[in-house]
Amino acid sequence: MRTGDDAMLREADSDRPGVATHPYPTRVLILSAEMGEGHNAAAAALTTAIAEVWPGCAVERFDTLELRGLPFARAASWGYGFQMRSVPRSYEVFYDWLCKYDWFADASKAVIGSFFGRRLEGFVAERRPDLVISTYPFASAALDWLRRHRDFEVPTVTYIPALHVHPLWAYAGIDQTYVMYDTAHLHARTAGFEERMLIGAPPVQPPFGTVSKADARARSGIDAGSFVVLVTGGAWGLGGIDRAVEALVAAPTPVQLLAVCGKNAALAADLRALGQPEDRLVVFDYVDNMHELMAAADVIVTNGAGVTVLEALRTPRPTIAFNPLAGHGKASTDEMISRDLALRADDLPALVDAVERLAGDPELYARMERAGRKWVEGRDLRESVRRMTVLVQGGHDD
Repeated sequence: MRTGDDAMLREADSDRPGVATHPYPTRVLILSAEMGEGHNAAAAALTTAIAEVWPGCAVERFDTLELRGLPFARAASWGYGFQMRSVPRSYEVFYDWLCKYDWFADASKAVIGSFFGRRLEGFVAERRPDLVISTYPFASAALDWLRRHRDFEVPTVTYIPALHVHPLWAYAGIDQTYVMYDTAHLHARTAGFEERMLIGAPPVQPPFGTVSKADARARSGIDAGSFVVLVTGGAWGLGGIDRAVEALVAAPTPVQLLAVCGKNAALAADLRALGQPEDRLVVFDYVDNMHELMAAADVIVTNGAGVTVLEALRTPRPTIAFNPLAGHGKASTDEMISRDLALRADDLPALVDAVERLAGDPELYARMERAGRKWVEGRDLRESVRRMTVLVQGGHDD
C-alpha cells in the first residue's frame, strides 16, 4: 500500500538524509500494515493532522509487510485473520509471553527487527524522508534495528493506536513514542522507554467527537428517545457479533441496535436474515460515517481491540467489551475498566446484563460518560504532531 507523492519524497533537496531545511518536515514516511484497519486508520488520521500542521508536507504511507513482498504481506494478513477467528488461543499465548517474559520479548524484537530492518534500510534511503512515523510494531522494531546497527539518523516516532502497550511496541532507539495512557511504561518492560514516552491523542479522523447525539440521530433517522446500542467487530466483524445481536434483540429491555459488520458480508447477511424491524435492528456493511453512528449511540459494544475503541473514546461513549479478543483485546479492556471507561461481558448473559444496567441506571451511565469526557479532554492529534517538529530541528522534547 503506497499513498502520497513518491516523486516529492525522492526529491533530493537536502544534503543529508534526515535533516530538514524547513522549520518542519517536508517529507514524512508513515509505516503501517494491513492487519485489520487499525494501523492504517491511525496512519490516515496522522496524514490528515500533518496536512494541517505542516502545510505542503509530502506524506507517503507504506505497508511494512510489503518490504518482504506483496505475496508475503497478503499471506501474513490472511494468517493473522485466520488465527484470530479460528485459533485465538495461540495468539493469546504469544501475547502473554511477550508481556511476561523478557527473554521472549527480546528475542522477538531481535528477529523481527532484523527481518524487516535490512529491507527498510534501502527503502528509506531512496526516499530521504525528514521523519519516519510507525503505527505498527514490526516497523518500530525495524527502525530500532537500523538505529542500533546502521547508525540511522532520520528522526523516528512510534504512534501506538491501542490502549495497551506490549513490549514489541517499545524501543529506546525510537525518538518519541506516543501512548494512550500514563502507565504504559509499566507494560512496555523496556529500559529507557519512559524517557521517550508521550501521552498522545487518539489517532482517529477529525469528525469523531464533533457531532452531537441529537444531530447524529436526526441525520440517521433514529428516534431521539430510544436507548441505542452500536455493535461492531471492527473491519473484519470479529468477536461473535452475530450472537451478541441475537441476544440483545431478545433481551427484556427493548433497545435500538445498530450493527456494523465491516467487510464481513456473511455476517451482514446473517443479521439481515433475522428479519427484525428497523426500530429494533439496522444492519450496516462497511461504513464511512462511523463518527455519526457512534455519536447517535448511547453505548458501543466492541471486541475490546483496535481503533474502534479509540473512536468510541474520542466520541466519547461508554463501551462494553463483549468477549474481548485474545491478547490486546483483553489487555485494552482491562485498561478501560480501570479508568471507568468500559464494562466487560465475557458471555451473552453478561452482555445483556451490562446493556440493561447502562439503560436502567442513569447514575452509572453518567459516571462513565464523565470518565470518557475527562479522558479525551485536551487531547488533540494536531498537537501531538506539533510536538514532533522538535525532532527535525535537532532538539529534544523535554
